[in-house]
Amino acid sequence: MRTGNTSPASGTPVRTPPPPILRIAAATWLVAAALLGTAGVSFIVSARTQHQDSTALILLGALVLVLSAVSVYSVLRLRAGKRSARETLTSIALIAGFPLLFRGPTLIAVGVILLASAALLWMPASNRFFQQRDPRKRPAGTRIPRRALPPGGGKR
Repeated sequence: MRTGNTSPASGTPVRTPPPPILRIAAATWLVAAALLGTAGVSFIVSARTQHQDSTALILLGALVLVLSAVSVYSVLRLRAGKRSARETLTSIALIAGFPLLFRGPTLIAVGVILLASAALLWMPASNRFFQQRDPRKRPAGTRIPRRALPPGGGKR
């Protein structure tokens, strides 16, 4: 008997490929990570050439490089269908993307790319993919509550 997404011959799980919208989201996240990495290197180089606020720029550059690395790692996990990767990328987009919308034309473009990429992760085709690949499990001991019946069990 076949259950879920298993191959009828071998009984092994069939891996559904990511939908096109998720591939587009992964590609835009890689572009965004490259832009973040470039910005991080730019901050560090600026700190080395300027002698004002160099510590702050170096720390900001390091933070942006870490965000870039986390983004690339999450994109790799995203293609495997991990919900945590989608949530991590969405968090990065919200925390870094919104402030960038108010920082000038170049950074506005990066903010828009981050937020649009996060929106693609939550489209219906993406949701179906994640439900197939990484279904939510209920914690042990929890159950779906039944509809409350009036006293007497609803009998008249």
